[in-house]
Amino acid sequence: MRILCLGDSIMQYNDCLTYPQTGWVQELARFFPRNTEFLNFARNGRSTKSFIAEGRFEKVLEVAEEGDYVLIQFAHNDEKIADASRYTSPDENGEFRRNLEFFVMNLWAKKCKPILLTPVSRRKFLEADSDGIQKVENTHGEYPNAIIETAGALGVPCIDVTRLTMEFLEDIGEENSRRFFMNFEAGLYSNYPDGKSDNSHLRPDGAFEVSRITAMEIAKLGETWADYKDLSDSVIGKKIDESDGEEIDDEFLIFKK
Repeated sequence: MRILCLGDSIMQYNDCLTYPQTGWVQELARFFPRNTEFLNFARNGRSTKSFIAEGRFEKVLEVAEEGDYVLIQFAHNDEKIADASRYTSPDENGEFRRNLEFFVMNLWAKKCKPILLTPVSRRKFLEADSDGIQKVENTHGEYPNAIIETAGALGVPCIDVTRLTMEFLEDIGEENSRRFFMNFEAGLYSNYPDGKSDNSHLRPDGAFEVSRITAMEIAKLGETWADYKDLSDSVIGKKIDESDGEEIDDEFLIFKK
């Protein structure tokens, strides 16, 4: 089974030079069998517009094969209205929606199975209300709704990662959520001796949590989308809340023939 990934820096692979920054897809492999192949085409700073304009989507189509699953997650850079090379409007009939449709239609032509994902929430908490409850601001505006509505119009699965990660952050709180993002003091990581205050990009724990949230939603897709049942059934730990605590047989996993 192959899973192709299209997106921006929140998804892209990070090597030792940018550690601890981690694209969430790097952790997604933990939730699938070891023979699952991930092809990560996500790149820093790309929007749907620049991803197409730079020929990156053409490269996706060159390697795409019948039966491939494709995760598509954009918005962070499509929002940058001051940058004409990346900005796309999320409005009805806007370029953002047209680009998503372009992705889906061309992937269908290759007999692939696309899944649209709304973007990961940024760590931006609002002031506490009278009950002391802090909500997370939806900094992505109309883009999540545009993705959901486009998926509905096309008839493809959509995972609302924005809503799910907002709920996750609100549950753990502002201070506890800091460790999931590239927000840390000086002297902690050699790549960033002066520290960093970045509430968009993820550290390993954050990438793992986004992957866990997404994987658990992928595990449900087969209930509604028959063509995605094999993908859903392959998710490891999809009944994690019902686990009986049975120990993993390491030798069986490693030496199984």
